[in-house]
Amino acid sequence: MKPNFEEMSRSELKAYVLSHRDDDEAIRIFFGRRNPPDSKATWYGPMCNAEGAPIAENIRIAEEAIKKRVEIDREKQQQREKAQEDGLRQKLEREIEQKLRAKIELEVEQKLQENLEKEIEALISAIAQFLAATSGFSSKLAGSIALFAMKQGIEDFGDF
Repeated sequence: MKPNFEEMSRSELKAYVLSHRDDDEAIRIFFGRRNPPDSKATWYGPMCNAEGAPIAENIRIAEEAIKKRVEIDREKQQQREKAQEDGLRQKLEREIEQKLRAKIELEVEQKLQENLEKEIEALISAIAQFLAATSGFSSKLAGSIALFAMKQGIEDFGDF
């Protein structure tokens, strides 16, 4: 008398199949549990009759199904490629933006530095002219004093 395969656990059924390798029913049930039939599968009629002659209508139906499946797969592949392309484009745009931002920031910093240096030169020149005019110092000495005062950050420099 055969055991009830449906009530056996997977490991019990495996042990039974290994010890009874000629039991086709046990093997079928064992592999059927692991790989259940696809419930979404579409079954088509035979492509040829018992004599081997092709059945045109079944072949046409199968060809249409294959074409439809190929088109669906192609669309999915195109969507994956587009998504990948969009991701790469966004990554490239971010990288370019970061590099351009760094370059622009450097250029702006250089321009600001140049403008600041020009303003400092003009300020030192104005202070030197003021000192030379009000104190009797030579313009060379007044320039040196103004530069020294600027470097030291002396407040109230002109109040004497």
